[in-house]
Amino acid sequence: MLFKIQHKLFTKYLLTISLIVGGYFVLIVYDNYLIHSHKTLCMFKLITGIPCPGCGMGRATLELFNGNISQSFQYNILCIPFTIGIVSSLFWMIFDLINNKETFFCFLKMNLKSKYKILLISIIMIDWSINIIRRM
Repeated sequence: MLFKIQHKLFTKYLLTISLIVGGYFVLIVYDNYLIHSHKTLCMFKLITGIPCPGCGMGRATLELFNGNISQSFQYNILCIPFTIGIVSSLFWMIFDLINNKETFFCFLKMNLKSKYKILLISIIMIDWSINIIRRM
């Protein structure tokens, strides 16, 4: 029984870490090795013509990886805190795997207090407004 629980935990963490690292790998390969016309892949923008709160996040991440922090910030202001959160999450998950614990996913399941939900929604709405204004 204990092996089954540990195996499930290991699989869940390893899959999550692989998907995150794989996503960044695809982004880098897409930018460096494929010919692209800088057209958007955002379904929301393709349907509505309005950029979503995440529009520009891929370009911002690539600029951040290249050390262009100011350019990254211009593409999407949420890229830097998002990237810090992703890197922190990766370290947290690796730490959980080493210690054979499940604190990361338990943390994600916690219910946020209303004031934090309002703050988070407000930040996303501000970012969305900035994205819309920049693209006009």
